[in-house]
Amino acid sequence: MLTKADKQQDNNDLPPPSGALGRSFLSRWTSLVGWMGIAGGIAVCLLSISAFISPGYWFTDNMSFFLRQFFGAGLCGFLAGASGLTVAHRQPRLYGKAVLVLAVLLITVFGLMAARVDAVTSSAVNAPTTTSSSIRVVSINLERLFLADETLSAFLQQTKPDVLVLEETAWGWQRHRWQRRIGATPIAGHGALPEHLFTGRLGDLVVFSRFPISASETIDVIGNAETHDEADREILSLTLDVDGAALKLLALHPASPRTKPRWLDRQAYLATLNNQIQNSTADTTEPTLVIGDWNLSPWSGHFLKTLTDNDLRTAFPGGIPQTTRFFFDYRLHWLLGAVVDHFAVTPDIHIQKVELGPDIGSDHLPLIVDVAIQNRANAD
Repeated sequence: MLTKADKQQDNNDLPPPSGALGRSFLSRWTSLVGWMGIAGGIAVCLLSISAFISPGYWFTDNMSFFLRQFFGAGLCGFLAGASGLTVAHRQPRLYGKAVLVLAVLLITVFGLMAARVDAVTSSAVNAPTTTSSSIRVVSINLERLFLADETLSAFLQQTKPDVLVLEETAWGWQRHRWQRRIGATPIAGHGALPEHLFTGRLGDLVVFSRFPISASETIDVIGNAETHDEADREILSLTLDVDGAALKLLALHPASPRTKPRWLDRQAYLATLNNQIQNSTADTTEPTLVIGDWNLSPWSGHFLKTLTDNDLRTAFPGGIPQTTRFFFDYRLHWLLGAVVDHFAVTPDIHIQKVELGPDIGSDHLPLIVDVAIQNRANAD
């Protein structure tokens, strides 16, 4: 006959209820996911901060291209870590401190990003006045999109740019295809393309203008030809006659810094651009607009330096940097994209409106900028 002690021992030998096993398994996995989220979040936050404290290195400077994605990943890691606070841990105090560290890092990254945007943007958007001339400037990296493409033509008909700046134009190929498809009709002035034209010697940069071009120059930037194709680049410097007032326009397209040699080429390009801006603003009092595919993140220290050294400022659509260059598919542009197309102006140019165009078939979105400059007669 079983004693009370024997019955108690038998009860102890029975397996725990299935619910207890389930809760133990769920707790372990919640804890593991929490730790992984915290570790990943801290890692991407540190990569983000490195872009601000060490912009002089290729790897860390390139981290500035991915700050939005890093912040989103860090936020997901924080949410995973916060969910882990609902279960028991072997080291609960350490876990809580890790969640707190990640929260502090996320706040730091967000603060750095917001401060950098504030440092380069204009404090006000001005409405047009009766004493100023409004100008619409559109910049598009074509990625060799044909100039007579139907989608592109429809976009230009709708936006009606006064000045059209094109990058990755492949001008020689464009002319050849134009002759085969369109015939002898001149490219400039066809359809919505403005009637005045200037092309760089390399054929990468092209400017169409509704306003007469009173002066033009191509500045060659020699790259390291042994490192990548098309290492040589160009800067276009134009003076436009806008209703009697002169407007200096600089069009640019440096190399994409996907490797260290290409990053060095881009840095040399930025140095040449900086000298060109300083020479332009020192010799004349012409308002200056710089626009194109900068292949530079708005959070990069080099973007900040270029603008602050030359008393330039910029603006973003809705006040927030948004994807201008996307990868694979436009529908994924917020997830797989970068902010590389920019403009900058001197203080005597009033920024009226900034927006992005739709997907036109390139891997870049059009950058549409409405600005105003003072009429010469009224300025005098």
